[in-house]
Amino acid sequence: MKRLLVLALAASVAATSLVAIAQQTQQPGAAAQPTANRGRMVDGVMATVNDQVISQSDVRNRMRWMLLRFEKPPEDEEILLELQSQALESLIDERVQLGEFRKLVKDQDISGPEIDESVADVARQYRMTPEQFAQALGQAGIPMQHIRDMEQAKIAWTALIRGRYFKTVRVSEGRIDDMLDRIKSSLDKPQYRLAEIFLYAPDRASRELAKTRAATLIENVRQGAEFQALAQQFSAAPSASAGGDLNWLSPGDMRPEIADAVLKAGEPPLVLAPIESDSGVYVIALTGKREPSDPSKSIILDMEQMITRGEGAVAKLEALKASAKTCGDLSKSLEGVEGVTRTPMKDVGLMQVAPQFRTPLEGLGANQASQIIDLTDGGKMIFFVCSSRSGDADLPARTEIKDRLFNQELALVAERYLRDLKRESTVVRR
Repeated sequence: MKRLLVLALAASVAATSLVAIAQQTQQPGAAAQPTANRGRMVDGVMATVNDQVISQSDVRNRMRWMLLRFEKPPEDEEILLELQSQALESLIDERVQLGEFRKLVKDQDISGPEIDESVADVARQYRMTPEQFAQALGQAGIPMQHIRDMEQAKIAWTALIRGRYFKTVRVSEGRIDDMLDRIKSSLDKPQYRLAEIFLYAPDRASRELAKTRAATLIENVRQGAEFQALAQQFSAAPSASAGGDLNWLSPGDMRPEIADAVLKAGEPPLVLAPIESDSGVYVIALTGKREPSDPSKSIILDMEQMITRGEGAVAKLEALKASAKTCGDLSKSLEGVEGVTRTPMKDVGLMQVAPQFRTPLEGLGANQASQIIDLTDGGKMIFFVCSSRSGDADLPARTEIKDRLFNQELALVAERYLRDLKRESTVVRR
């Protein structure tokens, strides 16, 4: 049954992307794409999750949605079978996630307006209005309700995870220091921004098949498919959840075979030829390259940010600038002053600051305050520089590292939670 479903879908899916479909529908006199044949397939049950049915049409619709990430849908049956398996598993995950949400959050459900906004966000990713998005989905043979169900599960799961674990996940200062040290140690070497798709193939026979699949994926990326989406769907590496992103790496941080290919590659952005390893095949996207940092041109700031709004905002900040001679004076200068938000900012590279805020900071030394900066919401802001030093300009801010580590930890917690829920659920695959 599974191979029959794949072959039927391969014959019916449109060989074009969602954006291309939308452009066709917007052209005057464009002919409507036939979708009737897609609805005539005999339906059946692919799985049940706690007595909830996942039908063949559910899986077909999810596969159509996933295939729209390809500029040219793959003809390789093995890739289609893998895609079908992933479509089924994603639907199983969503049934389990939504079921757990409804079990634990009994007094509320995801509202229609919440789902509308989430679907509108998806449409914006394709640079469409909700109306254009709905029309393009129809042309691709995907019911809007399928997308709404998908977004409902995503909203529910996000709310559940953040509600249960947001306050319990902790990132220690030691972990932040360790990551900063690793980043610092690579600043004197060339760095490359990489993303990966890893196709697991432990023996020679599967390796040859993996190389063929890798070539198909590379062809689609070069024709315009999203590398991130393909990594999420096909990569067996832990980075798949992040769309394959490996961030910035020096050659010493890479597998030797990958480092060798990267060092021989041309200028980014480009996708390298398949790279064979002892356990599989890698598809590597080289998206950026930067030379070693020049400490003489880098500035690192420790500073305090003060924001206030409303009547008298400018006078409050002017008085603060006049009375505080050092960062140590700020607490005393703020005594009795209402409506001023103070935020410490440590280890901030000047070049990391947004351009509209960087200019007022340029040239400032320790214990100097910036001019008053107008914010878009009508608020007023100043920076008070506590210290300024050379070096490490390419280091991310501690808050950025903390957020990155926090999100990684939260993703791991969510993955374990979902795995446990699926183990406890009654899932029957047909």
